[in-house]
Amino acid sequence: MGKFLVIGGTGVMGTAAIQAVRKVYGKEAKIIANWYGKEIPGFEIEDADHTIFGDITDQNCIDAIKGIDSDKFDTMFYATALGDVGTPIVDATQEQIDKSNTLSYLPILNLEEQLDIDTIVAYSTFYVIRHQLATYGAMGYSKEAIEKWTVEPGKSRHTCIRAGLFESTSSRGIKLLLRKAAKNPENLKDPLLKGYFEGKSSKEGIKNFEEGIFEEEKEAYGDARTKQEDLYEAHLELFRSENPVFVNVCGKKIWHTKEPLLLKDYF
Repeated sequence: MGKFLVIGGTGVMGTAAIQAVRKVYGKEAKIIANWYGKEIPGFEIEDADHTIFGDITDQNCIDAIKGIDSDKFDTMFYATALGDVGTPIVDATQEQIDKSNTLSYLPILNLEEQLDIDTIVAYSTFYVIRHQLATYGAMGYSKEAIEKWTVEPGKSRHTCIRAGLFESTSSRGIKLLLRKAAKNPENLKDPLLKGYFEGKSSKEGIKNFEEGIFEEEKEAYGDARTKQEDLYEAHLELFRSENPVFVNVCGKKIWHTKEPLLLKDYF
């Protein structure tokens, strides 16, 4: 049977997690899914047994989760994040990093402490490739914090799915900010980014930028263009594996590693 908690159940990763739980554990599994945004009265997350609307940084939301049945879960998937992107990671201020960690990282620690969870699954990306170093901003530090947490012992067992570029809130945010910056390419500090936009329309620059990421990912990891179905397969691989640490997925390639990506090795 099993009991599962999905934080960020309407997002790409949260959806993949719910689909994988249903595939592996069937209809008997109990899934509690949380989401937050513009409230839609009566909205229910597909395939979840209980939908909890609320800000996971608010104790009232956590109490609502506890109130469904009990505070014990087999697995929690923490699939939500928010932080400043669109600028080089190295240029992120401490204020921006703290703000990003408020939703992207710190609630994981709080939920681990307050709930009885056997396994916590967090999410990261390949933020150390050249294109991400130039654009991932404060989120880069939040993802590094998650990766460091993954390899630390805790009350729960820690694991992480690390994914290549896919369409998400963060990727859309980066493209939006780059489109604005492209109006004055001279303001782009990074020569890699500047080369994509000088003498080109913002639309063409964004397209070339994305292609650049895919090319770099394929060269570094063997595949690229990660899709929803690839994220779903990565979750199935996590369930099949014994004590996984990092389950990596880039395009259709899925593999295991045990070491975090450390920004100090790239600055």
